[in-house]
Amino acid sequence: MGNMQQVLDAALENIKPSQEEITESNEMFRKIQAFIRDEFSLESDLMGSMAKNTFLAGDKDLDIFVFFPPETKREILEKKGLRIGKAVFQKFRSKDYVISYAEHPYTKGVIKGFRVEIVPAYKVQRAELLQSAVDRTPFHKAFVIERLKNPDDVRLLKKFLKANGCYGSDLKTEGFSGYLCELLLIKYSTFEETLKASQLWHYQEVLDVNNHFSKHEYSRLRKKFENQPLIFLDPTDKNRNVAAVLSHEKLAKFIFVARRFLQKPRDSYFARPNEEINTKQLVAHQKEKGTALILLTFKKPDVIDDILYPQLRRFSGGITKLMKSEGFVILDSWEFADTECGIAVELLSERLPKYLDVRGPSVFNPPEHQDRFVSKYKKIWLEGTYLTAETEREHVDADGFFRSHLAKSAKKLHDSGVPSTIAESLQKGFKIINFPKVSKIKSKEFWKGLGKDN
Repeated sequence: MGNMQQVLDAALENIKPSQEEITESNEMFRKIQAFIRDEFSLESDLMGSMAKNTFLAGDKDLDIFVFFPPETKREILEKKGLRIGKAVFQKFRSKDYVISYAEHPYTKGVIKGFRVEIVPAYKVQRAELLQSAVDRTPFHKAFVIERLKNPDDVRLLKKFLKANGCYGSDLKTEGFSGYLCELLLIKYSTFEETLKASQLWHYQEVLDVNNHFSKHEYSRLRKKFENQPLIFLDPTDKNRNVAAVLSHEKLAKFIFVARRFLQKPRDSYFARPNEEINTKQLVAHQKEKGTALILLTFKKPDVIDDILYPQLRRFSGGITKLMKSEGFVILDSWEFADTECGIAVELLSERLPKYLDVRGPSVFNPPEHQDRFVSKYKKIWLEGTYLTAETEREHVDADGFFRSHLAKSAKKLHDSGVPSTIAESLQKGFKIINFPKVSKIKSKEFWKGLGKDN
């Protein structure tokens, strides 16, 4: 199917919820709302995509905020918020719930097929009076309901992003949030126009639907939001970038895939990604490439993904930077933490020559500089006007490099820049797995990383 409108119509037919689904969701919310009001005398309201009519068919998510007076102490809000959450799940006979943590704890679980979150928040009249990050959510809801004209186009954008691995503002995914999708459609009106606009974005494009700032102030904003590749100012808080979590990789992927879709619209751009991974084919492709592949695995730290994945990325970035400084040529690296936990590093070669040439000062430099260099090395010669020496490398293979740098106490690892939870796991032990023994790895995240260039 190649006609743009035909493709979009077909996609929308699959993702737009029925009136029955909408009614069922609202009825479930009303029951929970009535229970909270009757039992605890507190106001509650529905937030999230369900409340803004931008949710996808089958996404049975009820984000319910319970509002406390602004003068309520934080400790009381947290304790009572959890008590209310537990009471809700008990009332509706659900034992399938857990305590989760954001800025403060909240309760989430499943009630009659709905994924329900009970989130305590302060009832504030203006965004400037926020006491916690979640307090701005009602202002987001009000803005979207007032300004969004085409909720179906938000659905198309969400599905497009999901199908191409770019949706989700958690720190594991680092993609587009639902609110960012809604704001993009408020700015550009339609799904197609949003994709077209993305082709003209520059690095650190500034999007400001409320015109908080003039264009000559954009350079200051880019410094403020340094290393954030897209800047979409929150219309309810001009000092906040809604796209702060969005990574360079996910933004680049969206722009690239959007261009391909605009050139040749196909149903497949909205299809659920194929989860089947042909590991034998990936191993064969890696063998054909002829590059080296080495994995470092260790016990998965007992922390939430929003802590674990940023720490894994920091660790991977630090260790590969150190490898480069020792002469290894790094082609790619990625992290995984599903069935197994660790990092993968692709190198041009996992072995280096035993000896390394070191360039010293020129013969035209001060004599004392030359003498200091000569005193350090035995074999010295001239290359042009520069003194050059031969020295033996400390590490000639990647295995030795890893063992030398990581077989230390958690404190020494942490002092050297390894994130704390990773350092503690490494201290308990780690494995180094070389290609082709990686075929034993079960982690889908590892295989997806290996297969991204296929």
